[in-house]
Amino acid sequence: MLPAGSPLLHARDVKVHFRVHGRIVKAVDGVDLDVYPGQCVGIVGESGSGKSTLGRAMTRLLPNVEIAELSGSVGFCGDDVLAMAPETIRALRRHRGLSMVFQDPLSYLNPTLRIDRQLAEALRHLADRRAVQQKSAELLRQVGLDDSARILRLYPHELSGGMRQRVLIAMALAPVPQILVADEPTTALDATVQERSLAMLIVTHDLGMVAELCDQVYVMHGGKIVESADVFTLFDAPQNAYTASLLAAARRLHQTKALGSAATP
Repeated sequence: MLPAGSPLLHARDVKVHFRVHGRIVKAVDGVDLDVYPGQCVGIVGESGSGKSTLGRAMTRLLPNVEIAELSGSVGFCGDDVLAMAPETIRALRRHRGLSMVFQDPLSYLNPTLRIDRQLAEALRHLADRRAVQQKSAELLRQVGLDDSARILRLYPHELSGGMRQRVLIAMALAPVPQILVADEPTTALDATVQERSLAMLIVTHDLGMVAELCDQVYVMHGGKIVESADVFTLFDAPQNAYTASLLAAARRLHQTKALGSAATP
């Protein structure tokens, strides 16, 4: 049982270095991070900052490339995710532990299986077929896909990109995880998911999403955390020059979009 006041998930001096064409790429280079029960934490940064690699390291779902160094620790309920045997980490993902939603839904949905079959795989803990069907429909409705009977009969290529990501979120919620890690989510991480009171770790470049959903924010640059703060402090008074530049760029983009919308007849 997790001691009171302890983080549900935490990284300590995590390093993920890849070997690419004979050189070492320090994607994550000595990172500390905490996610407490019920908390929503954002990891932000530009492309190449290391944020997606850190998110994957927290669930031990790293890309299939040559790893030169994987060190440090990722604690989850007292156990080190990075030190777990493969069968242990698989069981953790399947049974009320860690779930992850990936950036590209088409890469993680089986193109040859209908949505009902793929949700059924995520609901293997349920006892009978009727229970699986009912829970599948319920999960789709919870992520905003109300036409569940029709969607369950479709294949992934018959869905829009946003619908596919909602299906992935439904599958990630199926085992009733304690924490959901989402890499560049575009949709469905709204009050419906938050009502479950599960912890979330959101990897994103979308500062608007961070402002709306997150309690705590970590800013990554060059594989390192350059600033961490609660969301109000970070947006109102950033202490790091890189963070300030990200916020300024986001404000300019928002103003440009607003002007464009105003100019549209």
